[in-house]
Amino acid sequence: MEARSIGGNDQHVNILEKAKKIYDACGYPDMFADLSAYMAHGCLYITPDSLLILKPVKKDSDVHPGDQWEVEDPDGWYVQAIIGEVKDLIGYIPDTLPWVGWERGVKKRSLKWFNMKSLKRRI
Repeated sequence: MEARSIGGNDQHVNILEKAKKIYDACGYPDMFADLSAYMAHGCLYITPDSLLILKPVKKDSDVHPGDQWEVEDPDGWYVQAIIGEVKDLIGYIPDTLPWVGWERGVKKRSLKWFNMKSLKRRI
């Protein structure tokens, strides 16, 4: 394993540094608080080049999925963040729930839901 220094001439950016830049660009309040919450009540998958943060939610709730925690009888996975090759990371989302949804915060698009089985077949 090669050691890398933060702030050196190395072009490699740590995945958490990349995520923090995205969080800041989207105006999200505290990435590290989110990481802690998702580790306790959701799922977190991280490698040097990718990050997937998600949790179980109720798709049709009046409460935004980002504000839902410890939901009874969830029917979807809400993806808070995904960095890396989406086609590779989708395989890490458990298919125990029929839906998966996310929004493109950087582009200010609305939340979109996808049928999990259809999405996995297409990718």
